[in-house]
Amino acid sequence: MKQLLLLCAAMVLSMGHVQACDVCGCAAGNQYLGLLPEPRLHFIGIQYQHNSFEAKHPSLFAGRPDEESRTRYNTLQLWGRYALGNRVQLYGFVPWRYNVQHADTNVHRASGISDVSVMAGLVLLNKSGQTTQHQLFAAAGSKLPTGQYMGIAEADRLGLPNLQPGTGSFDFLLNTNYTLRYNLYGLNTDVSYTFTTANRDAYKYGNRLSTGLMAFRTFTKGNTDIMPQLGARYEYTLHDYDNYQRRWLNEQTGGYMAFASAGIQAYYKKIGLRLIGNLPIKQEYSKGYVQSKQRLDLSVFYLF
Repeated sequence: MKQLLLLCAAMVLSMGHVQACDVCGCAAGNQYLGLLPEPRLHFIGIQYQHNSFEAKHPSLFAGRPDEESRTRYNTLQLWGRYALGNRVQLYGFVPWRYNVQHADTNVHRASGISDVSVMAGLVLLNKSGQTTQHQLFAAAGSKLPTGQYMGIAEADRLGLPNLQPGTGSFDFLLNTNYTLRYNLYGLNTDVSYTFTTANRDAYKYGNRLSTGLMAFRTFTKGNTDIMPQLGARYEYTLHDYDNYQRRWLNEQTGGYMAFASAGIQAYYKKIGLRLIGNLPIKQEYSKGYVQSKQRLDLSVFYLF
């Protein structure tokens, strides 16, 4: 799942034109649901997400060498699903973030409760035959500004423009998830889109698209099901606005990332486990100033 939503690097306006600040990448992505348990079951679990970025950009001061930074975003969140019958489902995500940025000789840290997300969805298709099974799910929801957010000006003063746990904005979420099974083999694909709004500083992070395709095979022994997975993900983010009311577009934000994905999902009785790793294979983000590195998604959940 993840998951998840990308939060883009903030840029500042200086002397009437845009210059790169200490950018570090994206703090969060769309909620990634991935391969889901049987629709009629509830579950609750803990998910850990790790994203890392490296940035290199011109200094704000003339004649100074390029500035470099390494940023690690860590999210630990409580998430779950409650099924209202066989078709209606409710999802909730309560994240806590711990972010670290290494810039030259300085180390910046920020942590705290992040933005809570809620979604309600409908199982549009759940059909099984002798050898095939189709499941199609669609959901909509919102990300709420519950996380710690100090504002753009204060964050710039402290040198932490991109590390804040929250964004200070209401965002709207759309998600679709489809799974096809043929005997022991299967495909899962998901598409999620986040419509962002401006926060109290009139800063608006770019809308975000995230989609993925994973192939898997099921191995069963006793009460244990193991499903190795292999696939790819693609994410595209529009530009941010330094001031959405005045339509000040930040052209040094936004871009795309493509990842190769591999992982495993397993169930033992009522306990589930998912581990997914992502490595970038092609990207163009923040005009090349920001490079995404490895990603990790680890979830443990209980079915009931």
